[in-house]
Amino acid sequence: MFSIATKRLIIRDHKDDDIYAMHELLSDEKAMFYLPDIRTKNIDESKENLRVALAEARATNRRKYFYAIIDKDIQDYIGEIGFTKTGERTLGNVMNLGYFIMPRHWGQGIVTEAARSIIDYAFNNLGTVRIETGCLTENIGSEKVMKKLGMLKVAELKNHTLLNDKLYDRVEYILLKEEWKKTWL
Repeated sequence: MFSIATKRLIIRDHKDDDIYAMHELLSDEKAMFYLPDIRTKNIDESKENLRVALAEARATNRRKYFYAIIDKDIQDYIGEIGFTKTGERTLGNVMNLGYFIMPRHWGQGIVTEAARSIIDYAFNNLGTVRIETGCLTENIGSEKVMKKLGMLKVAELKNHTLLNDKLYDRVEYILLKEEWKKTWL
């Protein structure tokens, strides 16, 4: 089972008993506002998401790396973080980073701490050469994480994403392995 410890967190593969905390997060309107395609309406939908995460963790040709974020001190489930492999290039893999946590934990630096650890892991262990991510411009907290990670803004897309019958602007960020080496090591 994959597991990384940071100062305050454990980032690990999922377990069956994550289901109720995971469902609380996946069904939370505030936490999932920008991710309606992932939001679940009932426990069965959340169980299906957990089943997929557990199956991916066992896959030999893994494309999705979904991890639980756990508070190290109280062993409480906080949220989700992970990658989806979006490309395989001659020089290495391209990963798309995603994250979301319980609203009661927003603004505490948890996502930045978790993201640093799995970005290190991706560059050192998964043959990753590029990490991509993005968010709607109204999601100020998410964009702050990208900036704190030293990611480079590569696009501002106007009226890009339709969400709840409204068009939103989107920003895209990347982190290249060579930039990570200069900045983080």
